[in-house]
Amino acid sequence: MNNNAEKNEKRKTAMTAALAFAGAVAVFIFFRFLYPSVSWIPACAFHSITGLHCPGCGGLRAMHALANGRFAEAAGHNALFVLILIPLGAVVAGLWFYRRVTGRGGLPPFPSAAAWFLVALAVIFAILRNLPFFPFTILAP
Repeated sequence: MNNNAEKNEKRKTAMTAALAFAGAVAVFIFFRFLYPSVSWIPACAFHSITGLHCPGCGGLRAMHALANGRFAEAAGHNALFVLILIPLGAVVAGLWFYRRVTGRGGLPPFPSAAAWFLVALAVIFAILRNLPFFPFTILAP
């Protein structure tokens, strides 16, 4: 019975990895080939109401530029997203996958101090990218 449980767990891990990979490929295909032509993605509500850029403004355009290999353009659309959040997400995804494959479970608890740091970073980024003078105008999408 223990052998069946191990086989089921390995099968579940393999299926999860395959689905995660398929999802990543689907996201890449969407941003590489479909993104600029779709009309069902709503505009940023925060920007529409206030005229200011939120921390996420330009993120979709950055993903499109990254999928097409234009890294400098992507950083110009949303530097926080490209330089910090995507690499952090890749590290977390890699750690999660490694821990699942080696049988150590999912992710360890995310430290609350790190979460608060990311929130503070997003708020500071949002404030700086809305300042109307150089060099902060570079941060606007």
